[in-house]
Amino acid sequence: MGKKRQSKYKYSQLQKMWELPLEFKLNVARKIIRDTFKQGKKIALAFSGGKDSTALWHLIRETCPEQAKDMVVIFGNTGVEYPESLSFARKLGKEWGGENFHETKLDRLKIPRLKYEAQKEVWSLIEESGEVSKYLNKKGRLLSTDKLNEAVTPEMWEDFRRRKLVWEAGTLVSFWFIAEQYGFPILGKDATKLDAPRININVFLKYSSEQSKGNEKYYGILRKFPDLRISHSCCVFIKERPSQKLQKKLGCDTLFRGLLASESRRRTFTFLDYGFLYRTADGYLYSNPLSILTDEDIWEYIRSRNCPYAPLYDLTDADGNKLFERNGCYTCGTGLAYEGNNLEILRKHYPNKWQALMRYGMAKEIKTFACAISDDIKLNALEHDWLLDMRPCAFDRLTPKKNLLEDLQYGTLLF
Repeated sequence: MGKKRQSKYKYSQLQKMWELPLEFKLNVARKIIRDTFKQGKKIALAFSGGKDSTALWHLIRETCPEQAKDMVVIFGNTGVEYPESLSFARKLGKEWGGENFHETKLDRLKIPRLKYEAQKEVWSLIEESGEVSKYLNKKGRLLSTDKLNEAVTPEMWEDFRRRKLVWEAGTLVSFWFIAEQYGFPILGKDATKLDAPRININVFLKYSSEQSKGNEKYYGILRKFPDLRISHSCCVFIKERPSQKLQKKLGCDTLFRGLLASESRRRTFTFLDYGFLYRTADGYLYSNPLSILTDEDIWEYIRSRNCPYAPLYDLTDADGNKLFERNGCYTCGTGLAYEGNNLEILRKHYPNKWQALMRYGMAKEIKTFACAISDDIKLNALEHDWLLDMRPCAFDRLTPKKNLLEDLQYGTLLF
């Protein structure tokens, strides 16, 4: 076993850094920015249109104005951005980035893909035929999701198309595709231990010898509710991969990111382990100059420098309370345990988008998950379309069973 990597910082050190004056933190950030330009060759900024990446872009332009002119700016357009954030990102990109401003594009399917209901039918026929082994690897996993296509006859393709159960070649690998195949983002990233297409998970649970110890209750929920589709794969397919693909196309070897260590446990530990500036095994350089700033610091910087920001942050409810602390995809349901979460805001202020998302399948998955965490399968008999009209809304929050985190051994759920 290899030697464990030595962390850059201790948590107690980070706590002290958070308490430092803003100007001191900005001087640290400026040094990291200069060091990044010295070490990197083709440098890019990951830009979301949010306050953090906007403040970082502003600080880079202020600190290294000449180098900033040649910096590539990559806007991760997920296809499910809030309209206020999307228009702001494009406008600022044109003004500050010019020809160096680029938007990511979603991939497209190269071959047709069966929808989940069709996949289940095909797998049932494979099991009945006794040819399961042709579709599994030695460890009992499905060789690939599209391997199922080999078992589909021309007559079956015609039937599935008639029933609208086929994603055709050329279809965008969008949030809607990922939600149907993998699941909806109802849990945090660390909760989805089996982040694969749901049909692959079904096969894994039945045939694989690789099921790890300690996950029995998690597996039990998936078996008890075989159509429960919860996944954070949307982040991979509509954010991370399109950005990585564009970075490679543009020849980038360095990436600025506006990440704050205070945002989440995951980002806290990333900073503690790697610090502000680090290279990966393949030599790619990552730079996070704002790591020790807090949300309050970002807003103080924006106001004191007259830095522009997305109008999304100025939206308020009827009582004048701000709606958004962060920007992001309007389809995200990771904070459902909290009052004022993203889906509650969506329902109250973007009702058409909320209705479309819920009727597409989010409502069904929230209801099914509520059954799973309450261990009450009878709740699943209620029609989710009927529940959508209830007030107070049945889908604004999830109240988890006591000790759910300990029982499922998740560790860092947003619940």
